[in-house]
Amino acid sequence: MKRLTIGTRACTEILGLLIHLAWADGKLAEEEVHGIRAALEVLNLSREQRARIEDAMKTPLPLDQILVDTLSPRDQAFAFVAAVWLTGVDQDVDPKEQRVLAELATRLGFDGEREQELRALAHDLEPPVGGDTSWAKRLVTLFKAIPTRLEASTLDAIDIAFEHE
Repeated sequence: MKRLTIGTRACTEILGLLIHLAWADGKLAEEEVHGIRAALEVLNLSREQRARIEDAMKTPLPLDQILVDTLSPRDQAFAFVAAVWLTGVDQDVDPKEQRVLAELATRLGFDGEREQELRALAHDLEPPVGGDTSWAKRLVTLFKAIPTRLEASTLDAIDIAFEHE
């Protein structure tokens, strides 16, 4: 079994991106806030990282202040898949969300083929087991499922771990 790690800095930037998308409709629902806070505990982020996420929930960060372009190529792909998945959770992708996704793909340097490959991967991800619709469960399921899918062609068994950097 191979262990894939996702650093807490990558988790912080990806959560910031997801919060940015959640704000696309002009508000952050209470369910989303509770779910993000629960995910913060599971992802084992530092106090400073949690504070940054808490601030983003109060006032969303502009996309250019979310440092996803400084992540590794694998973590950039992870971020994009997570963003696409989130926009499709409610089966109603807002035009503002589509604009953010297009801007993100350009910023990360994805060509059309890579962008479509990652979009397809996001659309293939299963909803949380048992029909649990809580944001916390969805985010944790998402963060564990994406690396498995990104690496599926080369690995038989994968264990996902979140680690401090």
